[in-house]
Amino acid sequence: MITVSTKLVALLGNPLAQSLSTLMQNAAFHSCGLDYEYFPIETTEQSLSTIVSAIRCMNFVGFGVTKPDKIAVISLLDELDEFAQKMGAVNTVVVDKHGRLKGYNTDGIGFLHSLNEHYAKPLSESIFVCLGAGGAARAICSSLAYQGASKIIISSLFDWESEQLVQDINTRFSPVATMIPWDQQAKLQREAEPADLILNATGVGMGAHVGESPVDKAIFHPGMTAFDAAYNPSVTRFLADAEECGCTTFNGLGMLLYQGTAQFELWTGQPAPVDLMRQTLEQSIGSKA
Repeated sequence: MITVSTKLVALLGNPLAQSLSTLMQNAAFHSCGLDYEYFPIETTEQSLSTIVSAIRCMNFVGFGVTKPDKIAVISLLDELDEFAQKMGAVNTVVVDKHGRLKGYNTDGIGFLHSLNEHYAKPLSESIFVCLGAGGAARAICSSLAYQGASKIIISSLFDWESEQLVQDINTRFSPVATMIPWDQQAKLQREAEPADLILNATGVGMGAHVGESPVDKAIFHPGMTAFDAAYNPSVTRFLADAEECGCTTFNGLGMLLYQGTAQFELWTGQPAPVDLMRQTLEQSIGSKA
């Protein structure tokens, strides 16, 4: 029950019907005995500024941000942490007692935490191939560069998007990124030969593209690790192909979980109930499948 004492947290973006964040965060708040309530607010390009201004005036401790607002929201905030500023995207905002808004990005934190559970080689000795250059790819590649990755090869359906991400990584973090045009798949396979980890952040393999993979399975070889940012289905065609070729694989559930636990801790100042949040996600994915 929401009362005048309830601390509010919202998720801003559009569309939000398929988001699992509300279920995960509310389960965590309630299990910790916190009088917090998390709920979705769908935005438009015209309404985002008004909504953020209104949040300053109400009993909010923060809000999450998802597509398509992760960049647009920055101009509406008072402060950014170092990583969010370099990356140029925000997915988490904390509201202090004076109504000031500070932006963070926990997507990269979520990926790195999940990566550590599945991959042991030092990042400074690792070569990464990232398929896609949108929001998820930006968070992942920026985090890898920030943490000292040796080399990151980026290829996306939209070459301009790959070029922009490469430029941003090389100027804001470290000069470790290169791009390969999407229509040069043979070159991509050659360049990927020594890669340690291949990442699918294209969205191909889920939704209307279930059963599809963005690349030919010839790109994989034994000893590689393959990651798909998708988590529903839990095994995409991309991951199934990688497994057949002798790769270690993992999906995006861990990234979703750990970006959410980082958000919880920013909003509450308390340790997140990780196991409960994981269980909630797993149960929710089953109900939405």
